[in-house]
Amino acid sequence: MSQRAFGPLFSLLIVVSLAACASGPKSGEQTLRPGPQRLPTLRAQGDLVIATLPGATVTVEPLTEQALDAYYARRPNPLNPLKILPKKTKGPLAFMLRIQNVGRDRISVDPGQAVLVDQQDRRSAALSYDELYGVLSEVRNSAKALQAVEETVLTKFLVIPPQLDREGLLLFPPPDPAAKTVILEVGSFYIGSAEQLLLFEFEIRRAP
Repeated sequence: MSQRAFGPLFSLLIVVSLAACASGPKSGEQTLRPGPQRLPTLRAQGDLVIATLPGATVTVEPLTEQALDAYYARRPNPLNPLKILPKKTKGPLAFMLRIQNVGRDRISVDPGQAVLVDQQDRRSAALSYDELYGVLSEVRNSAKALQAVEETVLTKFLVIPPQLDREGLLLFPPPDPAAKTVILEVGSFYIGSAEQLLLFEFEIRRAP
């Protein structure tokens, strides 16, 4: 995934968000909206939760199925690998994670340490590449689907130099049907040698 100026990311974000709003959620589909944030470094803005840290800005956006379609449709190879999952496989819960390094120290983060926690303290780890490979390797267009996963889903350790940015998806198993709130914990996130606490809080809403 290429590193580039952060400004165009927000332009794409606006387009994706508008496309999602225009189509609306399907009946029974669950959507996430930012809830009250307990950390003073975090604030909600529309569908986003934004963390403002010394030398970094981190943005998390939960994506609906429609928003995922719009995101992949604008890529050079417009294949949404999550649309060709085997039948009876429930699609994962997707978050777009954007990290802007505006300081002088490098940022490092291990996406494999991200977890999703609901109000009953049920915890699920972000899906790994091996898990996604196991599901997608047998589907039609598996090679293109796995390439799309490699290019868009954050599964490997990241290092972001100063004045650059990175974006990608974090995927999780669907939350428990009884879950009402979830916290996305982005663990093992360092600015220089200082570890940062990142807890992005969302409420779960289900379409009638």
